[in-house]
Parts: sequence; C-alpha cells; structure tokens
Amino acid sequence: MNVPLFIAKRYVGSKKKASFITLISRISMVGVGVEVMALILILSVFNGLEDFQKGIFKTFDPDIKIVQTDASRIQLSPEKLALIRQIPGVQYMHPVLEDQALIRYGNKQLVVKFKGVDSTFLAAGRLKKQVVEGDYFLQESGQSFGLVGIGVFLSMGMSFENTLDPIEAWYPDHRSLKNFSIREESIRTNMFFPSGVLEVEQNFDNQMILVPLTWMDDLVGAEGKLSAYELMLSPESDEHRVQSQLKILLGSSFQVQTRDEQHAMLLKAIKIEKLFVFLIMAFVMGIASFTLFYALSLLVIEKRKELKTLFAMGLREKQLFQLFMWVGCIISFSGACLGMLLGFGLGWGQQTFGWVGLGIENALIDAYPIKLEVMDFVWTAVVVMIITTLASIIPARKAVQMTFRTKPGD
Repeated sequence: MNVPLFIAKRYVGSKKKASFITLISRISMVGVGVEVMALILILSVFNGLEDFQKGIFKTFDPDIKIVQTDASRIQLSPEKLALIRQIPGVQYMHPVLEDQALIRYGNKQLVVKFKGVDSTFLAAGRLKKQVVEGDYFLQESGQSFGLVGIGVFLSMGMSFENTLDPIEAWYPDHRSLKNFSIREESIRTNMFFPSGVLEVEQNFDNQMILVPLTWMDDLVGAEGKLSAYELMLSPESDEHRVQSQLKILLGSSFQVQTRDEQHAMLLKAIKIEKLFVFLIMAFVMGIASFTLFYALSLLVIEKRKELKTLFAMGLREKQLFQLFMWVGCIISFSGACLGMLLGFGLGWGQQTFGWVGLGIENALIDAYPIKLEVMDFVWTAVVVMIITTLASIIPARKAVQMTFRTKPGD
C-alpha cells in the first residue's frame, strides 16, 4: 500500500469532518477547474480562427505557387512546363499575371488588383462557387470580361445591363517613365465588361478583378512574363512530396510555396498570439494556485498533532513530504479533470450548435469558430502539473520541519 497516497485521500475526501480548510480546498479545486476550462476554450477559439482562415485561403489560393526568388517576373521554358505537368498529383497548372491598376467607370475611379488567368483556371472551376451574380466566364465572341469582387462592383456602381460603356483600366508604361517621359502615351489602357460578381472575403472582394491573361498582358506590357504559376493538385496527392520534386526540378532561383507558406506571416502571427495567450493564462493559473498554497499550509497547521502521531507510528520524513505533495496533486487533478470536462463540453456545444454568435451582420460565419485539439489538453495538463508541484513544495517542507525538526513538547 502507498501510505502517503492513502492518507492524502483521507485528508481530501473525508466527509466526517468538514472545516474551513476543507472549504478552501474545494475553492482551490473549483478555481483550478475554471482556469483550465477557460484555457481550453481560448486555445480552441484560436484553433478555430486558424482553421477558418485556412478554409478561406483554400477558396482562392492554389495548392502550390511557383514564384521567382528575387520577386521579379517569372518565365519557364516549355520543357520545364512539360516536366511539371508530368509530376504525379499535378492536376492543373495556371499561368498568372497580377498587378495593380486604376479603373474608371462613369465619374468614379478606384485602384484595384487585376489577376490575369487563362482557360485552365476556369476549367479547374476555381471560384465558381463564389459567383453570387452574373455568369462564370472571361471571354465571349472576342470580347474580354472580368469577374469582379463584390466590393469593387458596388463601389464603382457597375451594372450588367450597361453593354455600351465598358470599364477602363489605366496602367503606367514603365519604359516611358524610366526615361522621365510623361506623355499621354505613358499610360497604357484597356477595357472590359463585368461578367460576374465574386464574394470570397473582405480583402479579396474590395480589390480583386479576374481578367483574361492575354488582356492583362496587353495592359501591363509584360511581354509574356508572368507573376507566378499556380498548381492545383489531385485530392489524394501529397503536397509536400510534390513541393520537394518541384524544388529539385526548378532549383534555388524559384520559390515553391504551399498554401500555408503563401500566408506564412498571418498564420505565424496567429500562433504567436496563441502562445502569448497561453502564457498569460498560465500566469493567471499560477496566481490562482495561491489558494492551493494556503489550503495546504493551513492543513499542515491543523494536522500538526496527527502528523506527530503518524511520526510515532513510523512515518518517515520522505513519506510525509510525499503525503502533502499528493494532497496538492489530488486537489489540482480533480479541478483539472472538472475543467477539461467542462471545456470539452462547452467547446463541443459551440462547435456543434454555435451558442455564442459573432454579432456581425453579413459575416461569413454566424458563431465563433472553435476547434478542439488533443495537444491543447496535453499542454494544459502539463501546466497544471508544474504549478501544482511548485505550489505544494513549500507546505510539504513546512510539514516535515514542524514534525521532525521541532523540539519535544512543542
């Protein structure tokens, strides 16, 4: 029999003698439970936000993006393009040309971001489900059209019914500007009509317009050079394996980015924020553990005579130290289990039923996103164990000193 553990269970769970110390122990248990529950829920909300952001990125970002390392225009040879298409898992490859330009329509003008794509983009069905008005096409009868973000569409007052007045796009001719020549010819222009309205997320909706790649090349004058190549993979493919093959094929002069790497800064910021919240909550939990410290200290004082009796019965110094360490562990473990159960229950309820809403009109989601992860429970348990150990050491040492190192008759 583990004598220290047996006596610790009697001290914590005895119902024959309720006391003020018992009340403090229960308060400590509840305090630990509330802190653990709060920590689990907060970490789960951060997981939900990260998962939600990745879900948004998945709607308009490619699985893999190839760009030039020095951020200049990219141009791959037909031989390399053929080798890329032969890599297992590569389903579609889109050449893309992106840049900012000024658009004018009526008396309104706005700086937007154009993205020129070819027919393979539409063949892959990308952003097709995000078309909320109009149709899904970019060219018809030799005329160029654009899929316009809903924010741009509304800001400019565009209309599908006006088939006479196209939207004008203005772009500076960099070759003329290099020669410090500012004339009417220094501005390149092109025109298009809106074919559909896209609703993805706020930043995209307020600045993005998809246009044919040839139209974009005429506007920018890129002479066949591109901003990137975007790859869409088959569902069963391994993106990291494909990424490794592409890096070997293309060399160090090109960057091969997965979807997460395309938004590495944002995802890293979410993880850092989650880490700091975790540390803050751990600090708060450490402050809350003072109730455990006081409960154990008062228990040592209350059980002073009983401890001397146990000493007379043969309880050793090490066993007495273990006894009070076990008392602290039992109180904290009980509170932690209660907190984890409550955190899991509330998190599952929010995830399933969406009890707590965002309170934002026209939001992409109605309730706070949440995602329960096993590692959050593991790290929370580790923090509870560390804090419990630190809070129990001093009272346990005090019990040993009072029992074994006091003069007879004290």
